[in-house]
Amino acid sequence: MRFQGRTALITGASKGIGRATALRLAAEGGAVAVNGRDASAVDAVVDEIHQRGGHAIPALGDVGRSADVEQMVAGVVSEFGTIDILVNNAGGGSMARWLDDVDEAAWTKSLGGNLTSAFLVTKAVVPHMRARRRGRIVMVASIAGRNMSRLSGPEYSAAKGGLLAFMRHIAVELAPYNMTVNAVAPGPTMVERVAKKWELRGAEEREKILRNIPLGRPAQPEEIAAPILFLASDDASYITGACIDVNGGSFMM
Repeated sequence: MRFQGRTALITGASKGIGRATALRLAAEGGAVAVNGRDASAVDAVVDEIHQRGGHAIPALGDVGRSADVEQMVAGVVSEFGTIDILVNNAGGGSMARWLDDVDEAAWTKSLGGNLTSAFLVTKAVVPHMRARRRGRIVMVASIAGRNMSRLSGPEYSAAKGGLLAFMRHIAVELAPYNMTVNAVAPGPTMVERVAKKWELRGAEEREKILRNIPLGRPAQPEEIAAPILFLASDDASYITGACIDVNGGSFMM
């Protein structure tokens, strides 16, 4: 029960990595605010946590909109008293494409969903953590931000690379307040949107992608949730400004 007495806000937690993280954190004693824009999907995760004996509340809102973020964070603090852990998971990729196929709208959408959203939520949550002189912030980046993406376009790589730079900067800024800021960078992970992209690829292209993963398969969401929880726990109290690569060994190829 590593998170007994701790409260967490997880963005984009109605499915995929966010959902897996919310379920496991609640199973280890944490109280979880489940963020998402789809009320029915959020409620389904909250209900699942309750059925397993955990504590969770819905935290509806578009994290790309500052007004939604401010209202959401205020509601979570009102319910929980504070926020000990923030997992910035919200975001999403695109179809794989070349630079020539990326227009300004696609660029703006990707940076807004993956980078600006993390900025807005972090900025709203930090004062509550700083007042208590403790906090854990974990960014869900991507191998795309460390290298490039085989499943999305350059706008996604730019957004996730920016997220890692943002993480490192505020890790230094917040360290005097006993706050840590870290990231995980998953490789291909079989969340719903990635599974749909995977199905569109032919057998030869899938085999080519898998050849670049020494473990020979994509990750499951639960395998990304595990290092997120490590970074959010007291076991990682002396780690800040770090990125854990969770990519099945892809960097070795």
